[in-house]
Formats: sequence, C-alpha cells, structure tokens
Amino acid sequence: MNIFDDYEAVKFPEENLIFVTHSGYLYFIYDPKVNGWHRHKNAGNDSITIGNYPDVSKEELLIATNGIFPQKETDLLRLLPLSEMEAYDMEHILEDDYPEFMSDKSINYAASDFLYESVIGYKSYLALRNLFDKASEDRISNEHVLDQIVKTSYEYIGRDIFKKEIGIIDGHDPSSYFWFMLVRLIDDSDSNGIDCVAEMDSVVFSIEEDDVDQYLTPFLYKYFDEKLFENTRRVNSYWEEGSNQSQYLQGFEWYITHNYYTFDSMKKIINDIRETMDALRTGRETYYTRELRKKRGSATNKLVYAKNLTPEQIREYNDNRPTVDDTEAEVLIDFYERFIYRMDHVLKSLK
Repeated sequence: MNIFDDYEAVKFPEENLIFVTHSGYLYFIYDPKVNGWHRHKNAGNDSITIGNYPDVSKEELLIATNGIFPQKETDLLRLLPLSEMEAYDMEHILEDDYPEFMSDKSINYAASDFLYESVIGYKSYLALRNLFDKASEDRISNEHVLDQIVKTSYEYIGRDIFKKEIGIIDGHDPSSYFWFMLVRLIDDSDSNGIDCVAEMDSVVFSIEEDDVDQYLTPFLYKYFDEKLFENTRRVNSYWEEGSNQSQYLQGFEWYITHNYYTFDSMKKIINDIRETMDALRTGRETYYTRELRKKRGSATNKLVYAKNLTPEQIREYNDNRPTVDDTEAEVLIDFYERFIYRMDHVLKSLK
C-alpha cells in the first residue's frame, strides 16, 4: 500500500512483520509481537520487489502507528525508539515541530552541532525540545534561544563545541583526512604497500586535508626528504594497456600514500611551529607567518569539470576565489598547541 510519495507498506507474512520501503528499499520494520518499530540495519541499501509481498491494509497500519496515518517521513521517524534515532532524524523532527526556531539558520546549525557532537544523542534531543517548548511559552527571542543552546550543550557535552577552532580528531578518520602516526617498514620492496608497513594504530590522530594544506604544509614541505629511503620505495600500481604497471612515487603525496619523516625532522617541525607561535603572539613577521597568510586548499582550486558554464563565467569564478587567509592568530596558536601536544605523545610512545 502506498503511504505517501515513494513510501510503501507491505506485509512479510512468514515472520508476521510489516515492512516500510522508500523507492523500493527497505527502511522500517514493525514487529507486532513487541508492538514496536525499528530501522532496518542496512536501511536504504537492501531493495525488495514490492509486488512479491501482500499489501498492508489501512486498518493494520493504523494499529501499528498508534492510530496516526503517516503522511511524511517524520511521522515514521517518530515511531522509532529514541535510542535508535540518528542525529539527522532528530534534526528533521525538530524542524517539523519547531519551525519558528529551526528556520533560523544560526539556531538550526547550533542545534544540529549539539545533536551530532553528543555521545547520548536522544538526551540532547529531549533537552532541545524542552528548551524550545519553554522558549515558545515564555516568548523568548531567538538570540536568547541561541545562547541557551550553547549553554545547554556545554552542560551535556562538557566542552565548548562552538568554539572556533581548527579540528583535530583522535584516531583514524577514514574520509578526507591525513593520519599522523608511527609506522615501521617491514618489507622494503614497497613502502606504500598495505602488507609492507606496520602501523601503530594506538597512537594516531587525523586532520582534514584542507587544514593540513593551509596550516601545516609550510612546515611539512620544508622537511620532507624525498631521498629518504622509505620515501623512495613507495610504489604506485595502476592498470594500463591491458596489464599492471607500477612506478615509484616522488615528492609529497596527498592521496592514500605514506609520507615518511624521521624523528629528528618531526622535532625540527615542532621547533619551527613553536617559533611561529611566538611570532604570531608578538606580531613578528617570518617566512612561516607570510606563508600562512597565503590561501591554499580547496579555496584556491581551479574550477574543473564545469558544466554549462562559459569561459567567462569560469574565469570570473576563479578570479573571485580568496587568495589571503584571515585566520586569527589566537585560532592558529590554539591549533598548533593541540598539534604539538599530540605529536609529542606520538614521538614518546615508543620509549
């Protein structure tokens, strides 16, 4: 039975379950034995042929949904246990229930950050609902509501998640992040091979590639030694002309490749960063402070793969991209302090 849009409800008689699909993919399951809903573990990835399942009647669906016929996605999300909800589920429900607050971008972003940063998300969700209810009842201004979200988030999370800072993540982040860790080459035939390098996963931290580009490459490039044995043995394998080809990589690499540094070179980097922090505090100009004002990363990439744009539009796009970085000295110093703290720990972990 079609519920709304591309959402369908069908029965799974063998297990006495109700399936709710979206565009043919299984999302929600109702089990009458426990009178409860849950999200399919592989929601959005497992498709089913709806025509092979009998329809659910409106009466059956109303029993499963506590008498409220679903008319939109959030009606289905509300059926889930709070502990099963993801941050984006809660965010959508808040947008549905409190448009007077969540339509304000500042409040929306703050509430979203609060939910996504929370260890126990549904507790933060309930705190936001209580905050919004009280604000609506007392006719509190949006500016005051925003202040209350910041205060409440600190009480629940224990740190200022809205503090402006350059991010560092402890552990491996698998997306567009650089990993800083100790490694040991155990097979010098390929210092880039997954079976040739032992990684010390217990002490690793990650920094997003744009932040590495903007704030660390002046130091990393200066001390990268492409003649270091480990850096000369990085093999790049690729398919060309019907056969496997390979070549040794040269220079500092950006994608899924180890860049090796010695302990001594990392100590020099740390020393240079400390001196740069002092220059930033006192307003002195150095090679590094000049380099840090140059805008790098995605903000300076040329517009590629442009579709339906004239050469003039592409030229205008690129001409208007920022060329100067205006990150405050305090933010840079804070980042470098946290970077050095972690790097010191990494370097000491083998002693």
